[in-house]
Amino acid sequence: MTSTTLAPRTSVIPAMLVILSALVLAALPFFMIGGLAVQVRDDLNLTEAALGAAVTIGFMTGASTAPFGGRIADRIGPKRSIYIGAGLSALTLLALGLVVDSWPLLVAVLCVGNLSIAFVDPGLAILVGRAVPEHLQGLAFGIKEASIPSATLLAGVAVPTIALTVGWRWAFALGVVPLTIVLLLLPGLSMKPKPPQPVVPTTGSAPHATTESDRASGMSPARQPPPRTALLLAAGAAALGTAAASGAGIFITESAVAMGVSPAGAGILLAVGSIAGIITRVSTGLRADQTSGALFGLIAVMLAAGAGTMALGGTGNPVLLTLATIGAFSAGWGWTGIFFLSLVRTNPHRPGAAAGIGTAALGVGNATGPLLFGLVAGSASYEAAWLGAAMAAAAAAGLMFAAQRRL
Repeated sequence: MTSTTLAPRTSVIPAMLVILSALVLAALPFFMIGGLAVQVRDDLNLTEAALGAAVTIGFMTGASTAPFGGRIADRIGPKRSIYIGAGLSALTLLALGLVVDSWPLLVAVLCVGNLSIAFVDPGLAILVGRAVPEHLQGLAFGIKEASIPSATLLAGVAVPTIALTVGWRWAFALGVVPLTIVLLLLPGLSMKPKPPQPVVPTTGSAPHATTESDRASGMSPARQPPPRTALLLAAGAAALGTAAASGAGIFITESAVAMGVSPAGAGILLAVGSIAGIITRVSTGLRADQTSGALFGLIAVMLAAGAGTMALGGTGNPVLLTLATIGAFSAGWGWTGIFFLSLVRTNPHRPGAAAGIGTAALGVGNATGPLLFGLVAGSASYEAAWLGAAMAAAAAAGLMFAAQRRL
């Protein structure tokens, strides 16, 4: 590999900061709502199911528009796509902090917020291909997906430091930090398409012809498209696994309080789980850079381990709930970075569209998870909801194993 195949070294760190900050900004409204659930429900007079339904409708909006957003990102380029998403997210944070005072208005604002993810996520996938050297793209996707637990970390810290002191609405001002980073660094990023890597044919095979879309993607062309069945199984598994983890993640503070933990302690628990998720997503990204091809088998193992730890939340024991939280954020939810990397590796000609498929799958999971978790918690108990999440994660592991076998 020659130096002409790499993005300029000085642009890598700013690119990584933009990758992290842009998705933190897009995810912050939803996980801030989850971290501040106790305070938000009390102020707006909402039940657990009502709050879960609001988050569900918002995520379904993002899931339904993500494939469309991915195709737009391929056409208009990553910078414009990220700018659109960042603007929508900033408006969402502003509205949550200043004007939301009812359930219908909360739903409308969260729908706008999820439109931001439909543009930011595919835009960042293209940015990775154009601004990050290929041997660091696993790390880049890990950092990108570490933005989700980073958002929950901010939400957890906001409970004792902001929500319980000056009020929960002030916590949404934290969005100024990632927004500032995006606005300062994104304009200066160099994202010229990189020359394609030559494909060395194996015995009896012909080299894949390099197309204009290959050069635009900045990634090595695939020899053949992945089996449609494998992608459908992987998307279904991702949706189911995300439903399990996001439902638990949104209601961690509520679960902890119901099991006897103080609101401040519940916020700290959320922060601890978030740190575990950040470490897992970055470390799996580093591991992925040492491999090639899709990593659905590794994702299946992680989902199975996450299912086992999530079951501990069904005991009602606060100590075991801590282990369940760490397991949910790490093994149960720490695979999304390598999931997006796997999708882009199997669809190198259209990285935005590939990321749109992943965003839609995760959006469906994020939409259904909080709703179902809230319904079970409200009608039965938080222990039952955690057990249900564990069973969903186990089923997701089985589907992901099947996807790997198809490949």
